[in-house]
Amino acid sequence: MLKPRVGFTVMYHPQEVGAQEAPELLTKYCQVLRGLGLEVIKANEPLHDAKTAVQNGKTFRENQVDAICVLLATWSSDELILDLLEEWDVPIIVWGFPGIHTGSLCGAQQINCVLKELSKPCKLVYRDDESSIQEISSYSRAAALKRRLRIAKLGLIGYRTEGMTETAFDEFDLKGIVGPRIVHTDIGKLKDMIEKVPQSKAMELWEDVKKKVGGVFVKEEDGLYSAKAYFALKDFIEENSLAGVTIKCVYDFMGRVCLAFSLLSEEGIVCGCEGDVNSLAAMFMLYELTGSPIHNTDLLDVYGEDDSVIFSHCGSGGFSLAEKVECIALKPVRLAEEGLCVLFPAHPGKVTMVNLVGRKGTYRMCVIKAEAVHTDMIFPGNPVKVRLPVRVNEFIEIVSKEGIGHHWMIGYGEVEKDLIQLGSLIGIKVVSIP
Repeated sequence: MLKPRVGFTVMYHPQEVGAQEAPELLTKYCQVLRGLGLEVIKANEPLHDAKTAVQNGKTFRENQVDAICVLLATWSSDELILDLLEEWDVPIIVWGFPGIHTGSLCGAQQINCVLKELSKPCKLVYRDDESSIQEISSYSRAAALKRRLRIAKLGLIGYRTEGMTETAFDEFDLKGIVGPRIVHTDIGKLKDMIEKVPQSKAMELWEDVKKKVGGVFVKEEDGLYSAKAYFALKDFIEENSLAGVTIKCVYDFMGRVCLAFSLLSEEGIVCGCEGDVNSLAAMFMLYELTGSPIHNTDLLDVYGEDDSVIFSHCGSGGFSLAEKVECIALKPVRLAEEGLCVLFPAHPGKVTMVNLVGRKGTYRMCVIKAEAVHTDMIFPGNPVKVRLPVRVNEFIEIVSKEGIGHHWMIGYGEVEKDLIQLGSLIGIKVVSIP
């Protein structure tokens, strides 16, 4: 799971009330932030002049922090923040404290104004209560995720699926705005790699997989092909240092990589369907924030009586997403009735749903905090029944108004605030429901 690295310092002006408290605040609130699960890099001394601003900045640069948090003990000169950022230019949290005589809030607002004028990503936080502390945590996680996105490489095998113009993406826009770089190859090369995997190697994996599921209802040859696909994809991923991969599977390659995707997702590789690169990036976001496999789904049906929605896809979810291991069945893919898919109903729990579509000027991300509830095997895939925080009619109206895509990524955990902060950091529209 993502663990942000945050630089922390305290800023003061020597002639202001409260200046003498700065060293104590530096020690105390460094521990408070560490208690949030952040990796905190503490400045050697509080920031109070150009020299200490540069020293603080160098410390943060040497430790490659994702964000910097500056607590104002008093009002202070705003240009010192610029000296700091000249050494290490990352998103910054300006933290103001109550105190009518210290001028902390006044100084924090002033610095925030300067940073906004210079288009520097920043967050103004006030008080030291639970809400403010959580804002710092969420913004730090978003800053760390932004950095991870910038260095991530995602694989695309083939192109988008015919008839799904909505999944088209611009490679330059994705890199320039969202962050990931794309490594592309064609399906023919993947097929060649699959054919070269030794039969004995595939057999060993296939025999092991069969012991871990509730039922096997596919041909032996399809199981072995799926095992070979796992090794071929793993080689492609490792050779190119990929964080995830998506493939044009519909319709001529359905059921060929589903088991491979299921296994790879348990190893920390996000795997998406139908060549949808934007959705793959959304999967990566969710995985980094939750640290567990992500559901790749379509919106299939809604239930007005309890404001719930059914999502699913053909069946390539990680085994740990199943409600019960004995419910996992390996069966042919729907429609084609061949190949192999991993079928099971999803387990209940708090979830965050993400939908990312668009390109330069139109990128938009829909984020929903919801709850997955028990469902039966009502669709041959990995059905996830989600109870929405709004009425289903309102949900459909928002989807219609905003032009949200049909691929929904679902991760376990409540990370919607982090994603909203991320949207602000990378400059894309966020549609939050509710």
